[in-house]
Amino acid sequence: MTAVAHREVERKYEMPEGAEDRVDWNGLGAFTVSTEPVEHRLEAVYHDTPDMALGRRLVALRRRRGGADEGWHVKFQGADGRHEVHVPLLRTPDRMPAAVRNLLAGLTRGEELRPIATLRTVRRVRTVRDGTGAEVAEIAVDVVEAVDERTGTARSWSEWEVELLDGTVPDEQQEQVFSAVEAVVLAVGGRRSASRAKIARALGEEDEGTSAGSGAEGQRASADEATGTSRQELLAAPGKKPGKKPGKKSGKKQRKAQEKQQQEKQEKQAQEPGKKKQGTKGGKKQGQRSEPDVLRAVLGELAQQLVLWDLQVRLDVPDAVHQMRVTSRSLRSVLKAAAPFFDGDAAEELDARLRELARSLSAARDAEVAADLLPGRVAELDGRVGPAAAEHLQGTAEEQARTAAGKVRRHVVTQEHLRLLADVEDFAAAPPVTEDCARRSGREVSDALVHRALQKVIRVAERGAEAEPGGGTSAAPQLEQLHDVRKAVKRVRYVDAVLDRTGLRPGKRLRRAARDAEDYQDALGRIMDAAVVERWLARTATSLERSTADRYAVGLLHGAEVVRLRTGVEGGADVVGVLLSQLREDLA
Repeated sequence: MTAVAHREVERKYEMPEGAEDRVDWNGLGAFTVSTEPVEHRLEAVYHDTPDMALGRRLVALRRRRGGADEGWHVKFQGADGRHEVHVPLLRTPDRMPAAVRNLLAGLTRGEELRPIATLRTVRRVRTVRDGTGAEVAEIAVDVVEAVDERTGTARSWSEWEVELLDGTVPDEQQEQVFSAVEAVVLAVGGRRSASRAKIARALGEEDEGTSAGSGAEGQRASADEATGTSRQELLAAPGKKPGKKPGKKSGKKQRKAQEKQQQEKQEKQAQEPGKKKQGTKGGKKQGQRSEPDVLRAVLGELAQQLVLWDLQVRLDVPDAVHQMRVTSRSLRSVLKAAAPFFDGDAAEELDARLRELARSLSAARDAEVAADLLPGRVAELDGRVGPAAAEHLQGTAEEQARTAAGKVRRHVVTQEHLRLLADVEDFAAAPPVTEDCARRSGREVSDALVHRALQKVIRVAERGAEAEPGGGTSAAPQLEQLHDVRKAVKRVRYVDAVLDRTGLRPGKRLRRAARDAEDYQDALGRIMDAAVVERWLARTATSLERSTADRYAVGLLHGAEVVRLRTGVEGGADVVGVLLSQLREDLA
């Protein structure tokens, strides 16, 4: 059964009673609205696990009856906004399709999905058309009766929604539609709604005066605290830094104020990061976090990302394979940087399994890189590669990328992969730290993580600087050295980024060194991209030996890529030398 996904772009409004009768739909400028609304009666039954595994990650599952989009809907936050996946109803409508359970398996760990709320809605819909008569949006007036199935509590409310019919149109066109409708809505006393979603209202999460420790919100808050991930962070797209709430200091600013008196003294001390500093008396810095708190926060944030990218990989969302690979590498980077803090072999074993996951994702990523870069490579040859040959090669690259992505989707449904996701979350919730590490402060562990990652860069850069100059291609030892340097630099970036997202600040000296290291990633990345494209073209040339395809075009592209790669490798020694000098200066 095919799941159909689309990007959901909408705005919600709270309206005074009787507003629908007072609206002047003639005030929409270039847009028009259908004169008579179409009424639908909808029933939506929302499902979740007993511990609210979906809700904690701002994923919603519902079965809708009635209206034009009957079926099972999965809503989640993507990198470019809110998305909705639609799976048709079975002949037995109440029965959940296996496709839905499989999509959510990484989030639910196989736990039963059961009804948590039922919403019955009377929806009156008007269609918005542009100047050409094309339908561009819908305005829905909803009157909702909801029951919290866990407690039997009934709630009711009304709201307006304006939703674009095509969520892929440019932002400028989106704003034109929303601005026109909003002007009319505001004119009759409407205002933008602060409600996150209907399910939040149905469960009482947005009731005024709701206790933070009760109901679904309390369950979610407790679970988020256990993983070190805040609700604000979960509202951000996976891998994105959360925004700040209006009128309040961010957690980072609050911690900065708390640390201000201590920071200068700490940074002047010459001791190695991660060791006990005189005068701390065991007191906890960094928002009173201890070592285990820091590791739970950092690992918990990455574990949340991993399961959310797992969902998007299953849905074949663009860039999801790459982001899952980045998240798995970020987890490995933290595990390696924090290796001295872990007791036993669990961290090392988890690292090995994450390495295998990253390898399973690499082929798909390499195919994506080749497909993304090929048009630019063709353009640089100024017409020497004909349009037909270029189109054929591009189609080949894209087909290989789709095939590789399909293999990844088959991998993520295996029991081995699901066990890995569960083990990552369990490890993050209770990392096995040593007794000595448990006494360290948040600042000390943040410093130590970044310091160890930077020292790794220095070690591999020193080896790279000592490597003999080479003129080879992807097999050259010097290319391998550059690859190792880039991996070490990316480890710094991953560690620094996750610390930043979780509101943890290493010392200023280490932050500066981390930023300096990251400045060299793009230069090294271009060399590695050239290696990927060169290998792809070489394989393609071999596959065309007995075909009638344009082997001459492939030869031209491959020759140009060999030159690009050789030039990059030869210049790489200088890049590594400058990087090494910069880090030594930063850490002196």
